[in-house]
Order: sequence, then C-alpha cells, then structure tokens
Amino acid sequence: MTKKTTPLFALGFRPFYLLAAFWSVAAILEWLMELSGSGIRGIGSIPGIQWHAHEMIFGFATTVVAGFSLTAVRSWTGLETPKGRSLMLLAFFWIAGRLGPLFSSYFVIIDILFLPIIAMIIGKLILQRSMVRNLFLPLILSVLGILNGLFYMSAYGHIGIDSNVPLISSLFLIVMIEIMIGGRVIPSFTANAIVGIKQFRNKSFATVVLAFSATSFLLWIFFSVSVVTALICILTGVLQFILLLGWKPLATRSKPIVWILHAAYFWIPLGFILLGFSSFGLVSMYIALHAFGIGATGGLIIGMITRTAMGHTGRLIKAGAIEVSCYVLVQVTAVIWMVAHLTVGVWFHFTIGLAGICWCLAFILYIYKYFPWLTKPRLDGQPG
Repeated sequence: MTKKTTPLFALGFRPFYLLAAFWSVAAILEWLMELSGSGIRGIGSIPGIQWHAHEMIFGFATTVVAGFSLTAVRSWTGLETPKGRSLMLLAFFWIAGRLGPLFSSYFVIIDILFLPIIAMIIGKLILQRSMVRNLFLPLILSVLGILNGLFYMSAYGHIGIDSNVPLISSLFLIVMIEIMIGGRVIPSFTANAIVGIKQFRNKSFATVVLAFSATSFLLWIFFSVSVVTALICILTGVLQFILLLGWKPLATRSKPIVWILHAAYFWIPLGFILLGFSSFGLVSMYIALHAFGIGATGGLIIGMITRTAMGHTGRLIKAGAIEVSCYVLVQVTAVIWMVAHLTVGVWFHFTIGLAGICWCLAFILYIYKYFPWLTKPRLDGQPG
C-alpha cells in the first residue's frame, strides 16, 4: 500500500463490506417502517415489498459479492484490482445507485451499470491470467446486472413482464454463486480447522448436485407449478443435504468461524425442498425464498465478511464473542421469520419486527467491531 492510499480504499472488501452492512440495516429499518405505515420513501416509488427484495439483493448481497470479487481476483491472479481513487470512485458510484433512485428514476442507470463494471474489471484480469475456470464470477455478475435492468424496466412499466421474475432469478443466481464457491471453500476450511477429519468429497457428485441445482432453479422460474419441478427441487434438496453431510458439519461445533458456514449452507437444501413443496402448493414460495435469502445468503455473508476481513487485515482468523453473536443473530432471524410467516394478525407484525431487530443487531455489531479494522492499515504492514 502506498502512502497516498487511504486504508479504507486499499482493497475492494473494505468499503463494500461496510457499505453492505450499513445498507442492510438501513433497508431493513425502512422496510419495518413501511410495514407499520410510516416509511420515508417518496410517493410513487417502487412498491415496498419489491423495493425491500431489490435492496436486500442488489444493495446488500451483490455488494458483498462485488467486494469479495475484487479481493479474491487479486489473490487468484496476483494482479492489482482497483484501489485508492479508482476504488473510491466505485464506492461513490454505488452510493449514487442506492440513493439516487429514491429521488429520480433516472438514477437507476447508475445502479444497473455497477455490476457490469465490476464484471468487466475482474473479467479482464481473469482472462489476462487465462484462468477460464473462474470466469463464472464475472459472467454471473453481468447477468445480475441485466436482471437488475429488467427489474427496473418492468417496475416502471417499460416492459410487460412480472417484475418479481428478475428479482427471484437474481436471488437464485446468488445462491448458485454460494453453491459454487461454498462447495470449494467450506469443506477445505473444515479440513484445515479439524485435524484428522475424514470427509466425503467427490468432484463428480458435486458436479451432479450443481447441475441439479441449476436445473431446479430454471424449472421453477419457467414452470413453478409442476409436478416435475416439485420432484426435481425436492431431489436437489436431498442431494444438497448429502453433499453437506459429507463435509462433516457436526465436527465443527467448537469452531464458530466454520460452523456458521455449515449452518448457513444447511438452508440451501432446505430451500430446495421448500421450493418443491411450493410447487405442490403446500407452502408459500416466500418461505423458500427467505430460506435462501436470510438463512443461506445472510448466514454465508456474515460468515465470510468476518473471516475474510480478519485474514485481509492481518488478524488471526478466530471468532470471538461479537462474531458468534452475529452468527447466532442471523440464524435466529431466519427461524423467527419462518415462525412469523405462520402467524396471523398482530403477531405477524410483532414476529417480523423481532426478526428485523435481530438482523439489524447482527450487522450493527459487525460495524461496531470491523469499522476500525477496515479503516486502518493491516496489522502486519502488508498491502491490502
């Protein structure tokens, strides 16, 4: 790191992890206010439930993916990703994409362009090193950018498609990223943390599970009410569960930095099974979507943004009391939300509010501990 580089803008994970954490709290608080009839967004804006879904996907989850991508690609390729003024510009671009649309629909173009720009930056570096295997990341980010554009065009009435379709498709793509990257890192992190552990890890089986996962999502998007879709989704859930068991999740009980990844990943097989049940009409699709969105995505994100922030600031990768609190709070959020969906009347708003409070507490605790770390140089003096 040069003397001219502010620590906050030394590497992509620093500003984007913090921005994602701040925005996840702000967006949830706004959504809770809207549920109580006191939201502060402008009149005539995107409907509350769609705004909530959009911001948790594109304001929270993909922001973490962007920060992770800029950081991981530098590690993979050994080439510099944006830092200093260029990274600061990307952060301001992101802020404009979040806040601008609250005042004028013309600002949505900024939000739409953010992910394709990140994709072009990391894609160029990956191609420069001929690391074709990792091209899935910029490709998925590009598709997410397209889906974001389709959402805005449909939400503002410019095209005649259901604006929920690009949102749900975006969530499914994010889960695919989690399946692909999680399948690489979770078992290896577990093996490194637990000496002598014996895991079942078969590349062919993992590829089959990945293929079934993609197929399930595609079938559900295009044929959500179908016996075939339901059966394939349920089968995928079973296969995902077998895959997870092979990584020996119970062996990580004494290692919070690892068990959070297993606990979060557990919601993926559960989510597929719930998708199948929703195709049969047995449960609401929102239960499955929130299993993926809160339990899996929220859990994996809090697990990874603590772990990677520790490692990339030169600290020992070990969860303390605050990290464990964050992990538990996010998982409790998912459970309470599921309970809330089964309640009626005043209890629904109470339980939804309780879930929202747990979520906000988790990320407020993250900000409290990690803001000083992410805004100061690495402890070991290394760049990044």
